[in-house]
Amino acid sequence: MEKILITGASSGIGEELARNLANKVTKIFLLARNIDKLNLLKKELEEKNSSLKCICIKYDLTDINNLENIVENCDVDLVINCAGFGKITDFSKLSNKEDLDTINVNFISPLILTKKFSEKFLQKGQGIILNICSTAALYQHPYMAVYSSTKSALLHYSLALDEELSHKNKNVRVLSACPGPTTSNFFDKDIQEKFGSSQKFMMSSEDVAKRIIKVIENKKRFSIIGFRNKLSMFLINLLPISLQLKLVGLILKKVIK
Repeated sequence: MEKILITGASSGIGEELARNLANKVTKIFLLARNIDKLNLLKKELEEKNSSLKCICIKYDLTDINNLENIVENCDVDLVINCAGFGKITDFSKLSNKEDLDTINVNFISPLILTKKFSEKFLQKGQGIILNICSTAALYQHPYMAVYSSTKSALLHYSLALDEELSHKNKNVRVLSACPGPTTSNFFDKDIQEKFGSSQKFMMSSEDVAKRIIKVIENKKRFSIIGFRNKLSMFLINLLPISLQLKLVGLILKKVIK
């Protein structure tokens, strides 16, 4: 693992992954929409690691039409699809464009990148793709229906493709990590405030990033990040779907009021 690509590298988990991997690799491709933040991160990482080269790529993953250019121009050993976004709100308040943008960023773009880099890695003989899914992929989320659906789709695709690749070359992997609620700028400040005291149970982006790196090092096909999240997923899956929906719906409905 010498050269890596991280999408969503300008903030949150993606930014912390870049920081924590900077001393382990020789080149990092940093991809996000905000080129100013990427350039600041590039400067920080290269100043701390003299042998590291960072390349900033300004790209909006709502655009699914030019992703093959990224694959062609990024010679890497590891791809981390970290970009993602979603809103907690009534479904009718989201425009068709917002729904489609969410689908493109959270599922279609990482699907295309995963597929094309898998093909490239098969030709090279090795390579790892890590898709950052979410605990939201593991059960339904009223008031976050599109987000949880896209993360579920990405998780299912990743798990299925990793098994398929295992029959071709066991050195080409697609790994899946599912963090839970994380202290980052994923949610607007007003939404974060409405979570109130429950915020203290959220993991930090840095802690999540460190645990995700262990997933990569151990080449673990699927991992829920954090003990609390593992316990929560175990407990909620003991409930019938109807109760899961009511419980999650009540919690998230309070947040948007």
